[in-house]
Amino acid sequence: MKTRSLMVVQLLVAYCAKLLAQEDRGSHRIGNREKWERDVRSAASLEELLMLTDFPDWKLWKCRLKLKDLESPSHPEYRSSSSSSSSSTSSSFSSSAGSHRSTRYAAASYSLEILKAIDDEWQKTQCMPREMCVDVAKELGTNTGMFFKPPCVAVFRCNGCCNKEGVTCRNTSTTYVNKTLLTVIPFKQGPEPVLIKVANHTECKCMEPPLIRRHTRPQRRKGCSPVLWVPGSEDSRRLCASGLIWDCMADRCVPYPSVKQDFSYPKMSDCEIDVDHCECIPKNNTRGSIPVT
Repeated sequence: MKTRSLMVVQLLVAYCAKLLAQEDRGSHRIGNREKWERDVRSAASLEELLMLTDFPDWKLWKCRLKLKDLESPSHPEYRSSSSSSSSSTSSSFSSSAGSHRSTRYAAASYSLEILKAIDDEWQKTQCMPREMCVDVAKELGTNTGMFFKPPCVAVFRCNGCCNKEGVTCRNTSTTYVNKTLLTVIPFKQGPEPVLIKVANHTECKCMEPPLIRRHTRPQRRKGCSPVLWVPGSEDSRRLCASGLIWDCMADRCVPYPSVKQDFSYPKMSDCEIDVDHCECIPKNNTRGSIPVT
């Protein structure tokens, strides 16, 4: 009786151990599936995606990329000497043909044209600096009483698709570029050239969003607030003297950053420009008078 009871207990223990082993294998299998799904979702290139999914065309795709690189004229191994043209051509042709024959079976699912179209589209959506239009008033935080012409400028900003969830395309390197615009304050100031600096992203990376720190004051952006008239200006209607431009970041008139010498215009306080002949005609002269050069 005791022996029978002991056998029953051993069978129960073995059965429970078997169930636990199956449960462990099931959880391990589920964990592997979850990891595989995360890896597939975070694949950063077509080649990586094809490798993770055991796609039959990924070897063919990789070989074709290598062959295309070797056949390019800019590649260092590319030679076109007449002395060894016959031997090199025959050997390269045989190796290329052999590679094509060895991987031809893998082209049964998708053609290389389809994979190339997918890869081209993938490359276009990578996280990188892209030229975008930026609203100047919003960028500088100016008031609505003054507007810019043109209202937008073209700069490079980080943009693109990230392969992982919870990350965004952000800039890791920034430079500031000069932009020359016109400012207008209705009924107060006419079109006046100004110089502004706008952030230009040079390097990008997919990163997690920054932590929001409490009890910190946000950095206030400095706007563009030109005065109506600067002492020393030749014309009371102009903001700066001739050869100078208003720098919104420095709040003063500065020399225009140009490598070319500025053309010095003559004073035209007593003359009027003839648009048809591009000449300066004195205001007290009649239309038939001889223009002043």
